[in-house]
Order: sequence, then C-alpha cells, then structure tokens
Amino acid sequence: MTKRPGRLERGEGMFGVLVALVVVFVGVTAGIKIVPLHIHGAEMVDAMNETANFGGLKPLERLHDELYMKAQEIRVPVKPQDITVQRDGGYIIVQVRYQETVDVFSYKYTYRFDKKIEKLVF
Repeated sequence: MTKRPGRLERGEGMFGVLVALVVVFVGVTAGIKIVPLHIHGAEMVDAMNETANFGGLKPLERLHDELYMKAQEIRVPVKPQDITVQRDGGYIIVQVRYQETVDVFSYKYTYRFDKKIEKLVF
C-alpha cells in the first residue's frame, strides 16, 4: 500500500492545536482582567461629562462629591484628592487622575487614567 502525498500522519496536528489552545486561553484570561479597566475608564469619562454639564447649576463642592460617589459606584480606585473640579472664566474644568494595576500571569499591567474635560458653562 502506498502513501498518498500530503496525507497527515496520525498525531501530527496535535502540537499546533495545543499551542492554539494555550494562546486562546492566555488571550481570554488577559482580556477578562484588562477589559474591565478600560470599561470603567469609559464610564468615568461619561460621569465627568455629566458633571461638566451641570457645572453652571451646582456648587463645585457638590459636583466634586457627586463625581467621587459615582467613581465609588463603578468601583474606580480614585481618591477625593485625585478629582479636580474648577471654574475658569466661562468654562468648567473636570480632571481625574488614577491608576490601577492588575496581575496577568505575573505580568503587571498598569492602566493609567488621566482625563480632563473642559466645557462652556451656560
């Protein structure tokens, strides 16, 4: 019986499948730990925009406290001193800085959040 060219031997493809499964596992695990950090960052930007929209209606201390409470609600590790809300002329400026570190297979990934929203006060 002759062998047909191109026919796989038994077990030849198993190494490639194992490597692919390991790569998929590492990618999914890293994604599960890293993606929520970016989602919380996007939620924080939305909260900052909402705070800036009410800049002309509420006192600065109240805006600061509401933004801090929203950060606690979405589980962002921000301290009160990391949030700045100020008026500059006809503008309201909201700035938040924080960083969060996760461990992905002994690799430390640090998500740095440093955003500034400037809006005209009506």
